[in-house]
Amino acid sequence: MKTIELKTSKDHCRIIIGGILKDVSGLISKGRLAIITDQNVSHFYKNSFPNGLLIEIKPGEKSKTSETVDSIYEKLLDYELDRRDFILGIGGGVVCDVAGFVASTYMRGVRFGFVASSLLAQVDASIGGKNGINLKGFKNIIGVIKQPEFIISDLNMLKTLDRKEFISGIAEVIKYGAIMDKNLFEYCESHSREIINMDPEIIEEMVFRSASNKVKLVQMDEYESGERMKLNYGHTFAHALEKITGISHGEAVANGMCIAGAISVSEGLLSEDEANRLKSLIQVMGLPVDMKIDPVDISRAIRKDKKKSGNMIGLILLRKLGGSVIHNIDIDRLGNILNDLYSNSK
Repeated sequence: MKTIELKTSKDHCRIIIGGILKDVSGLISKGRLAIITDQNVSHFYKNSFPNGLLIEIKPGEKSKTSETVDSIYEKLLDYELDRRDFILGIGGGVVCDVAGFVASTYMRGVRFGFVASSLLAQVDASIGGKNGINLKGFKNIIGVIKQPEFIISDLNMLKTLDRKEFISGIAEVIKYGAIMDKNLFEYCESHSREIINMDPEIIEEMVFRSASNKVKLVQMDEYESGERMKLNYGHTFAHALEKITGISHGEAVANGMCIAGAISVSEGLLSEDEANRLKSLIQVMGLPVDMKIDPVDISRAIRKDKKKSGNMIGLILLRKLGGSVIHNIDIDRLGNILNDLYSNSK
């Protein structure tokens, strides 16, 4: 078990890598408890949940809506939950997003924490205080930034995770290696087989390194005005791909990183050899790298991205493996670059 302390100007979050679900009650010091989870997690782990109001949502991205949030508000109100009480999210990225958003907005804020059950949540989605829901299929348009009191990353819960979902979570690990931690990137290269086979010691180290990288950026830039933006590497394209195709977040991030890597090369920032090395690692992990999508559709979706400012968008590109830059680019010019890339790949 390893612990990371995330400290911001207003909040303190304790992240426990290798903690277990059954220990969560000891971290909730007072008040009544409401648990938000999804039906899949509840099916496997309900008997290990602490006592409290249990609210189940449907698994998947389609639950990140205002309708879901409104239904939870009503249940909390009927339960007479108040600001002295606690909300616990137990699940993957969607559950953490929804539970964090509900807790941050219900009665102007209720204490909350997470038990992260998916690899995506353990390395990325549960960490950093960004809690949001989607609007008409566009990702995280409505949200707040508020840190949980704690995050337990129960690595044992990965054993019941759908195989495809586990592999999808690896995309976010590769992202950290690509943007800021070449040692992590090389760790993934040299331990790819053990990662895929879920070797416990390798997984714990991988989750710890990934979480530590995210904490470092969040503490530097909690509200995403500068360095934290680098966490969006591949995500501008990923969000567009999710909207257009309905593929999983991790699969979309994998493709998005490849697109951003190719643009990094075309902009003269990254060598073609390093771009191919990135693509190779993504492929070795069983993630897709060459989705054929109309670049016009991608450009149209990017125009709805929350990171857009006027006709410009801050695109995260690589200058080397382990190093990234915020590259402001005109969206029309980006569309032309995408057209050229897709034309050359045919």
